[in-house]
Amino acid sequence: MSRLTVLTIAEAENGTCETPTHSNKTKYGAWYGLNGVPWCAIFVSWVFDRAGYPLNHIDTSRGFQYCHSAYNYWKANNCLTEAPQPADIVIFDWNGDGTCDHTGIFVKWVDAGKTFMCWEGNTALGNDDNGGRVMLRTRHTGSVKAFVNPGVFSNDAFRPQSPIMIYKRGSRGADVVRLQKMLYDLGYSITVDGDYGIKTERTVKNFQKEQGLMATGIVSQELLGVMEAKLTRPRVADKRIINGAFLRKGDCGPAVVALQRALNKRGAHPMLSEDGVFDPDTNEALKVFQKKSKLIADGIAGPQTWGALGAKVV
Repeated sequence: MSRLTVLTIAEAENGTCETPTHSNKTKYGAWYGLNGVPWCAIFVSWVFDRAGYPLNHIDTSRGFQYCHSAYNYWKANNCLTEAPQPADIVIFDWNGDGTCDHTGIFVKWVDAGKTFMCWEGNTALGNDDNGGRVMLRTRHTGSVKAFVNPGVFSNDAFRPQSPIMIYKRGSRGADVVRLQKMLYDLGYSITVDGDYGIKTERTVKNFQKEQGLMATGIVSQELLGVMEAKLTRPRVADKRIINGAFLRKGDCGPAVVALQRALNKRGAHPMLSEDGVFDPDTNEALKVFQKKSKLIADGIAGPQTWGALGAKVV
């Protein structure tokens, strides 16, 4: 039960904090030989080593400390997967910009293909990737850069990700968030949630038709290039794509969809478009709700506001 061993060791670390606070100093950093630096990747390396399945030499002989170098290593070695198993590794991209921001250990699906549980180091509610604590987090696939089978387990049933990156109905993750954000910036009405569903497919087909292309609803790297060329001079201001506990005007992503849905359930008038874009209407509806709930009406959805809404942070 090698995968179970990894998860058991990660669970035993639940609640471990850096000491002193805000120092990035942990027993994991001391073991790695590089203490006082951001340690989410070092925590993952430590867990696998303690379980008896040390990761390959990526950044050092201990494993990895940089999320992006590990992503590049695993991608080059065909370790990315579309079907994560318990104890696989997750690489996160919070902003949908291609940057690898954080990492953790996949535990299980909560809502198959959409949300999952993950053991993470250096996290906290409200500070996803520098929070200073080991926690079990619930995450949305819209924030995932890649799921990784690190190749250290024997007799694994492994389904690698297609080496040719195309996006179509059923695709999910941070790359889909980036695609949806591009379509939004091109002036299309679309939900920025990282889930390539029927509406996203329809929008892609509309874009293809307008460019005189075959309307397949499938996004190739070439079609992404067409979109990028059209966005050389964006029609709208850039938006921050956020997946976390604090939301404000200008943010985008699955967490904003959850906020808009919660406000609509609480009687937002007029009802908000649940499109994942924190626009002026969402900002005004949030302030109205905060005022009614006797909260500071600052238009920022923090933990108190989420609690009053009775909604979970995505």
